[in-house]
Formats: sequence, C-alpha cells, structure tokens
Amino acid sequence: MTIADSPWTVTTHSFELGPIRIAVSKNAGPRILSYVMHDGPEFLASLPDAGIDHPNCRYYRFLGGHRLWRSPETPSITYEPDDSDVKLSEFDNGVDMVGAADSAGIVKHISIRQEGDNTVIRHRLVNEGRATVHTAPWAITQMALGGTAILPQTKKRADEHGLLPNRTLVLWPYTDLRAAEFTFGLDRIAVEGSTRPSRMKIGQPNRRGWMAYVLGHQVFVKWSAVHDDSATYTDLGASTQIYRDERFVELETIAPTAAVAVGEDVAHTEVWQIIEVGDRPLDAILAELPEEPTGSVL
Repeated sequence: MTIADSPWTVTTHSFELGPIRIAVSKNAGPRILSYVMHDGPEFLASLPDAGIDHPNCRYYRFLGGHRLWRSPETPSITYEPDDSDVKLSEFDNGVDMVGAADSAGIVKHISIRQEGDNTVIRHRLVNEGRATVHTAPWAITQMALGGTAILPQTKKRADEHGLLPNRTLVLWPYTDLRAAEFTFGLDRIAVEGSTRPSRMKIGQPNRRGWMAYVLGHQVFVKWSAVHDDSATYTDLGASTQIYRDERFVELETIAPTAAVAVGEDVAHTEVWQIIEVGDRPLDAILAELPEEPTGSVL
C-alpha cells in the first residue's frame, strides 16, 4: 500500500468571522478549507483525494482551499508533505495557524482576522533552520469549478503618447492560448473554470492590485501588494498567476524573493472580500475595484 492509499482524513475547525463562515485544517497545512458568506456559494475547491506523488518525495495532499507554499517551485521542496498537526490559536475575530517545520527548518504561519467586510490573511515563512534560505511566500487559493477567474489588465500608459508596451504575459509550457477557457479583453483576461481535461497557466506582474473569481451571484476578490519593480520575483516576474485544470482554478500571488536568515521571517498579506452582484452589471463592479482595499494593510 502506498502513502497515497493509506488511511488519512483531514480534520477541521469551523467558526464565524462577521459575515464570513470559515473552516481551517487541524492536521494539515496551515490551510483554509472553506470560505462562505451568508447563503452564498462555497468558493474554495474541496479535493480530499487529490495530490502529487512525485519521485524522491512523499505524497503531497492538495485537499483544496487555500495554502501557503514557498517559491520557487522545486518538487523536493514545494511538494514536501504538510499533513501534520497545526497549532491553532483563536482570538477576537480571527485565528493564528502554525504548521510544522519543513526539512529546511521553514515554519509556515497563516493569520486570519476579520476587519469589517475584509478578511486579512497574513502569511509568514519563519526560518528556524540552520542556514539562510532564499525564498518567497506563495499564496495559492484553489477555487471551486463553475466560475470565472479574472486577471485585470492595466490601461496605464508607459509613456505619454502610449507608444511603448505597458504589460507582459507569462506563459507556462503546457498553456495553449487557443483554449476555449480563455477570453482576452482590453480590461481583463478571463479564465473559465470548466471540467475539460487540460492544464493551463498564465501570469503577470500585479499592476492592478487584485484578482477575482465570479461564482453564482457573488464575486470573490483578493488583493495583494502591487508589483515592486525594484524587487526580484520568480516566474519571470509573474507576481499574480492563474492556473486551471479539470478539478479547480487557482488564484495565486507571490511576494518578492528574499534571503531569510536563521531567526528571521518574510511576510506576504492578502485581503479577501466577497461582493454581492445583485442587479449591478459585473463590468461596473470590476471597474470600481480599487488598487487597494479600504483600510488597506498591504
């Protein structure tokens, strides 16, 4: 029997954060496994049986939901299993989660707190090992199928006449831009969360400050810090990324790469919000999204 086939069940803890109902894992991660507002749809994918069985690595369980990885993507590091106990500490309007140290001594922390309509997710990589590690927090949110991911496009000119290019698009080797799931527009690139068996991934520097996922009558928005041109990022500078296959859609944000010395840490914050569409056109809602959320902590 392989590790992938061995008996194992994720255990969760659920609680209310103002308008949001949330669930986190107690024995994997740290992970956020559910994120719902009122009677709206479950935005996060549930993947209890999905994982990666990579050579020279033990079986990594996706589980779905939101996780903290560390960049760059290297199988022996990225897919190191995290299915061990997580320390949970609740406080007013939030919870802290601390995972076990990985093989390099990096400990993953996720802190969640609710501030009005905003859910603030702070990710930290703490070096409790024996050597400096060059890495970056990489926040990945797996969304349930049936919706549409939005990667907004900047319209800001690079020069006063609008003659110079103002954006880049990063592509992965398996990405086919002819795929029906892609819709390219002047103000956004949309990626449909379909069940068609295929893989695709695109990314860009984060010029607009946010990404979104439209599902049912609600829009999930997550903000992160706008791209810093003076910093170094992995993945050709793609500080925001969208991945999809037939199981889920991922909204991903990555912080700049840093040299994290022993005893030090590096942090990356996202702010989440769910917006009711109601009778308003989706285009109007997206057009009004600011570069940073109200009362930004980014």
